[in-house]
Amino acid sequence: MKIVWVAAFIIYLYLLTKLILFKGHTMDWDVVRVQLITIAQQPDLIHTRTVNLTPFQEISRDWHSLSLHRPGTAIHLLGNVMAFIPLGIFIPVLMGNKLLSGAKVLVLSLLLSFAFEVTQLLTGMGIFDVDDLMLNTFGGVIGYVLYSMLIGMKRMIVGGTARTARKEYNSNQSRV
Repeated sequence: MKIVWVAAFIIYLYLLTKLILFKGHTMDWDVVRVQLITIAQQPDLIHTRTVNLTPFQEISRDWHSLSLHRPGTAIHLLGNVMAFIPLGIFIPVLMGNKLLSGAKVLVLSLLLSFAFEVTQLLTGMGIFDVDDLMLNTFGGVIGYVLYSMLIGMKRMIVGGTARTARKEYNSNQSRV
């Protein structure tokens, strides 16, 4: 079963890369290579890239546009969150649902999102946006919460004890 999860995770990363870097078009790694060589040879080009380092700037703009009934902005807001929800499920499944899994999901969602944003900045294949970092990370956390809820429901239905449930003995109770 683990092999199926690993295969699904690889497919997920492929599709996520295709969506974020290549905007759903054919994945052409030569374009990435050429862009990286260009930025290495002319580092001043980095200043020509569009960057948003102001938290909530694009989120606020998109939220306002939603009130003006522009559906494209909903895709941007929800898409950034929804794209990382599967990551919040894959991490505890593949790494084991152990203590601090939520923290792992938070950190790994942030790091993967940051890797995509830096790649967009260096290649010019998108915009480095701090709001995307926040939305993507939030999506990973939502995925983890959904995973945890499903595991909790499974334990209730199938039976078994919860991880945190422990019986503590009161000193007044008799021990057998």
